[in-house]
This record gives sequence, structure tokens and C-alpha cells, in this order.
Amino acid sequence: MESTLEYRSVKDLVDLFQNGMLKANPEYQRGAVWNLAQKKKLVDSLLRGYPLPVIYLHHIKKMVAGMQREDLEIIDGQQRINALHEFAQGAYALFDPIDDDERARFPLFLKEELCPWGRKDVHSLTDELREQFFQTKLPVAMITSDEHNEVRDLFVRLQGGLPLNPQEKRDVHPGNFTDFVLQTGGKPQITRYPGHPFFQRVMRMKPSTDRGKTRQLAAQLTMLYVVVREDGPDKLTDINAASIDDFYYRNLDFDTTTKDTERLRDILTKLDDLLGDSKRPSLGNHHAMHLVMLVDSLWDDYTRSWEASLPGAIDKFMEYLAVASKGKDATDPFWAEYGQFTRTNADRADTIKRRHRFYTRKMHEFLAPLHRKDPKRLFGRLEREIIYFRDDKKCTVSGCGSEVNWSEAEIHHVVEHQHGGPTELANGVLVHRHCHPKGSGAQAFAENYSQFGE
Repeated sequence: MESTLEYRSVKDLVDLFQNGMLKANPEYQRGAVWNLAQKKKLVDSLLRGYPLPVIYLHHIKKMVAGMQREDLEIIDGQQRINALHEFAQGAYALFDPIDDDERARFPLFLKEELCPWGRKDVHSLTDELREQFFQTKLPVAMITSDEHNEVRDLFVRLQGGLPLNPQEKRDVHPGNFTDFVLQTGGKPQITRYPGHPFFQRVMRMKPSTDRGKTRQLAAQLTMLYVVVREDGPDKLTDINAASIDDFYYRNLDFDTTTKDTERLRDILTKLDDLLGDSKRPSLGNHHAMHLVMLVDSLWDDYTRSWEASLPGAIDKFMEYLAVASKGKDATDPFWAEYGQFTRTNADRADTIKRRHRFYTRKMHEFLAPLHRKDPKRLFGRLEREIIYFRDDKKCTVSGCGSEVNWSEAEIHHVVEHQHGGPTELANGVLVHRHCHPKGSGAQAFAENYSQFGE
């Protein structure tokens, strides 16, 4: 086999393709599979001056009926050549980074640059841009070999590398959220991204070899944390692949220096301190997500007495869950309310929310007694969450009964605190801020509460 690297213009390749002199071998090639967005992005890259990968062509010379025939078979680059040919024929117009934002998903820095080819096909381009497109030189490796099996072996080797998985693609996505996930989840082969020890010591993950699994968990965990901090526990988000991609895109300018991001790092550090002792099996990904949200709810309102109880509470939860998952008993709440939802639609917001209601309720029991920083009057955030979901997010004031957004939620003492009512779950109910009973209204509420449910 011999090979030479040369540079051919887009026009040369398109002309060869159009005249049937440049073909893919259907015996081992898969045909055209790129979607329209991929084709548009390729031409956009070319017009921006981005270098494209080498195209591999098999140069075949043979005698047919006393005449020499020359052909070029595509070994690698079929999708690129097909995309260039279709654009050259006027088959599609290109993306505009702003007007086509929902489909194109260009990063912010590209939206700020001029894009004179946006929403234009080849015929609508200026003469200068059309010339630039057709005269751009692409690297082409010309392979000559009389042994077809040798060419096929080259094809196999070119295709043999593992394609990037979704998280590996996100790792090269522009923007600050990418950097935060790399810092948190870690990519130890790069010195500046050692990752937070929580993932390696508590979760027993191996970010250097797991092809992005640790970083994907770090992204999902951060997504849930950010949403809860901003919108409350009733506004959880999907964390499937499409939702992660969307979050990366919407958070190109993610601020890695806010109090909330520092708080997340502090929570992970605390969990590593408390649980990084190798005294229990690694936590499931779902457990890690709920645990971070739980500790976030404990962080401000309670004394740190919960820290000593947390390892034991987690061990108890893991034990009950393991027994329930083995038996799959529908009457066991650890299976009915949690275990089965780690396997079915586990990355959907409604499923995560259902698990988290159960998790917070059980961990509240296992961590008891929790000591509020202000034990006289205020319900802590964890208790507020439990009551909020216990009351189905509905206002308990008679005549209202409508849904309560987390931002409007207040917890009312059924028996007022000033009359000796304890700050306990059984004495707290969910109300709208504007419905919160006061004065004589509070007394009437206490007298009539049994009429509209606990």
C-alpha cells in the first residue's frame, strides 16, 4: 500500500462525485446517514475556516477492454463529501446562529460574530463567499493498492476507534458549565481537573478511565442542586441525555464563583469527610443526588448535630433498600416508593421528585432528633419540604385548597406557637403566604382544622 497526502478543492471533490468518478463502496460503506443539521454544521465549519479531517480515497487504475479506467473509492469521508455535494447543488440553506437558535445551538461567542451565510443556500451566497466555499482546500490521502483486502483493513482501522459518547462530547463543549463539571467530576489526566474526592472516595468512581460517567453524574447532581436552589424542590428537572445537553447549552455563562456553587463544593467536602471511610458499599447515583439535596436542606436551619448521625442513617437506608430491592415486595414502601423508581424512568423529573419525597421523609426519621438553630418557632427547610409534599402542595386554608408554589409556601402552626403549639410535623400545615391565618383567624383555623384534613 502506498499513500500520498494532497489538497483538493471542494469544487474538485464535488465535480468528481457528480460525474460518478468518486463513489463509496456499498459492500462495506453504510450509505448517507448524516441528518440535515450535521450537514449544515459541516459547511458552516468550512466557511469559518475550521480545519476538516483528512478524507481517505482509494485510487484505482485498471484496464477495461484495452482502455485504462481510473476511479476513486471513498474509504473515509463519505458523509462529508455527500454534505458538500448537496450544498453545492443548492439542496439546503445554512443555519443562522440567532434566528435558528433552537435547532442550531451555537455557543454565545459565535452568536456575537457576523454570519453572512446565515439562512442562505449556495445560490444566495455572495460571489466572494461562494468562491471561498468552492476553492477551500481539503486534505486528501490518496491510497494506491492492488489488494482490496488491504483497503478494507484500512477502513476497519479508521473506524475502529471508540466513537465519543455523549459525555465525552460535552467535555469539549464551550462554556463555563463544562469547566465546572470538569473541575467537579474530574479528568485526572489533565492536571487542573483532579475532580472532587467525593466521587472517588464515597462513590468509588474512576474518572480517569470511566469515559465520562463521573462527569455525567457531576453534571446531573449539579443540575438538580441548581434547580432546587433557584425554584424549590417541586421544580426538579429531567436529567436524561437531552436535558443534560440542553442545560450545558443554556448555561454557557454559568458562574462558578457564586455562593451557591461554593456551597455545593462545601457540601461535597462535608460528605467526603463523613462518608469517605470505606465502611459501606458505594452509593448508587440516585442516592448521591438525593443526599446532596438533603444536606442542602439541613445546611442553614439546623445545628451540625446531624453530622454524627448521617453515616448511620445512610447505612440504615441502604440496608432497608437492599432488602426491599431483593424481595420487590409491593407492600414494602422502600420498594414501592423508592427502589422500583431507580430502575424505571429514573432520570425523569416526576420520578426523581417521588423518590425524593420518600427519601427526605425517611432520612428525617433516621436522623432524629434534629436540632433547629431557632428551636422556638421556625420550621426548618427539611420539615417544610416534608409538609409541602405531604399536603400535596395544596393550601389547607378552608375555601382555598389551590396549589401552592414553593416560593409562596409558608408553614402554619395549627395550634399557635404562642399558645404552646410545638414546631413539629404533626402541628404544621401548608398555606399560601397570603392565606396564612393571623390573630382570630388562626384560632378559627385551629378549631376547624379537622374539617378539612391533616
